[in-house]
Amino acid sequence: MFTINDTFYSKLDVAKQQAAYLDYDLLNQQHAIAVCVEDNFIWLTLCFYLKSRKISAMPIHSGIPLDNAKKMAEKAGCGLLIYKDLTQMISLKSAVKKLSENHSIHAGIIQMSSGTTGEPKCILRSWADIDIEIDSYCRAFTAANSMTPVIACPVTHSYGLICGVMVALARDKMPKIITSINPKYLIKVLKNCDKPLLYSSPVMLQGLAKLWPKGDNLFAAMTSGSTMSGPVFEQIQLNVKHLYQQYGCSEAGCISISQHPKAANDLGVPLPHVQLEASHDINQPTEIIAHIETASGLKTIHTQDTGFINQNGDLHFVARLDDTIIVSGLNVYPNEIENIILTHPQITDCVVFKVSDTIAGQRIALQYVAMPEVEPAAIRAWCSQHLATFQVPQMVQPVKQVERMANSKVNRKQLAIAFNALPA
Repeated sequence: MFTINDTFYSKLDVAKQQAAYLDYDLLNQQHAIAVCVEDNFIWLTLCFYLKSRKISAMPIHSGIPLDNAKKMAEKAGCGLLIYKDLTQMISLKSAVKKLSENHSIHAGIIQMSSGTTGEPKCILRSWADIDIEIDSYCRAFTAANSMTPVIACPVTHSYGLICGVMVALARDKMPKIITSINPKYLIKVLKNCDKPLLYSSPVMLQGLAKLWPKGDNLFAAMTSGSTMSGPVFEQIQLNVKHLYQQYGCSEAGCISISQHPKAANDLGVPLPHVQLEASHDINQPTEIIAHIETASGLKTIHTQDTGFINQNGDLHFVARLDDTIIVSGLNVYPNEIENIILTHPQITDCVVFKVSDTIAGQRIALQYVAMPEVEPAAIRAWCSQHLATFQVPQMVQPVKQVERMANSKVNRKQLAIAFNALPA
């Protein structure tokens, strides 16, 4: 049915484990359960079991301390927290012991938003809506039917769980789930697969590209989560025969897939169950709005991302609405600035974000990693030659590394807070 690293689990193994869950009274009395376990076999079998019982499941990263896990679970309205393993089932204050019809209909996956633009919030997507997404994903992405899915990203997150594991099982394929972060081990697995399709992040793909045997290409890879810079996209594209990129959000799941991305911000066409609204003018991007077919009707989701649809119908990402910087009435998009700065021969990574200013309103700040080191004055001078005047960062700071979240995204709002807290 699936493998986790080197261990194979058959349908019988899964069925036996799920049969054991019938004996846990606490488990079967809840409407929503938080699961914070290290063993992905336990998580996946629990997830499938709760889905079959129309009980909501909230995955929590296994590294979260108990007190925080409890708070997250209670905030989401879960009645039970399974912590570390099945021996620790903790009843919570928010427990709702009896299932109601309303709970059963709306039961699904509960996830926390990334919090890149504000406080993380609980998002529930019903099992029925997830089934619609899986069916739509399979119909849109038929090239993967002959490939072996290799999931090297967390299966507690929608990308790895739904688009990786659940879609693979719906195609009657056996997903290979990799939890080791050792890139050499991952390369070994991929080299031993027939037509592997790797589900991973841009950061992982970039790392693999550096280690992948010269003269050979990875057969196929899907990426999601954060937009690559132009140079990183070009580097990865050279090392992957079939590169795919998907786009989505916590509220909607996968929205679109690019099966032949021509640029780092090419997000492709919407899945069959999605209709998109966005500007058709590359010079005037607008918010991307998705109308999603759900079990309860059409649902409109404002993504808070800006973008445009080109003449071929491909969606392109430009920036998060909250990340856009207004300078003298002109929009400055961090990704555009970063792509240009990354062409500097000594800069290996960078991030652009806005900081508040009592006089100008907003100013552009830049953090960069350079090898060998480059003085901020030299970077400012270089930017003045390669950027429009209104795009040149006023505040420039060299750093050892750009702070990123676990999913490789940058939290520009948090970076701005930390930047403002620095001594003048």
